[in-house]
Amino acid sequence: MKHILYMTRAKHIVLIPTASCYPRDVHRDYGDTFTVLNIPETICLDIRDAQDADKEEYVAAIEQADLIYFSGGDQVRLVSKLIHTQLFDRIRARFETGDLHIAGTSAGASAVGNPMIYDGDYKGALKGSIGSMEGFGLVDGVTIDTHFSARQRFSRLSQFLISGRCEKGIGLDENTGILVYPNNEFEVIGEDMVAVLNSAGVTDSNYSTVPEGQPLRFNNLSVGFLPPGSRFSLKTWSILN
Repeated sequence: MKHILYMTRAKHIVLIPTASCYPRDVHRDYGDTFTVLNIPETICLDIRDAQDADKEEYVAAIEQADLIYFSGGDQVRLVSKLIHTQLFDRIRARFETGDLHIAGTSAGASAVGNPMIYDGDYKGALKGSIGSMEGFGLVDGVTIDTHFSARQRFSRLSQFLISGRCEKGIGLDENTGILVYPNNEFEVIGEDMVAVLNSAGVTDSNYSTVPEGQPLRFNNLSVGFLPPGSRFSLKTWSILN
């Protein structure tokens, strides 16, 4: 969090805890954290359905923000309540002009990619064990997974990438994140590793023929691991340093 605030110089933060079942608790906890980091006030948008999202005061808050922060929880709840709303359209417009920073943790980080995956922890090697839907697409054409090592999500991200719905994926370990720059390069920050996966060269996949619930087989999935401080190009899908 310190790194994000240092890089963005944000002073007007809008917290969106829609992914959580306990938005008031999330607001209190993050409010305390931001206060310690010398942010005098954090505005919370307690959005629980799509109709809430388009309240005039919420859209007005987006206009004043310089950082939007999506909390953790359920990424399906988060995206389904916000996407295709006037509020999110305004978030996207300001983000695409470079006028707004966006950050998130856990579900909030998964949601910024597109397409987005969910379910399938610990059984991702079995066909049909995971779900997918449209994500926010702020990092488009890339699927982002979180708690990657702790929840053994390598197989679920791999399954999704060999399914043909997306070729590129990023796996974030605990207390680890990426800073994505306007030139489509990112830097790894935090304490652990980031995995980058690409299924463009996969061979011998049985995805199209194996029955639902059966183990998957494939070869030549491209996998890389990036420690903190690494820089990576999303455009060329290559390590820069």
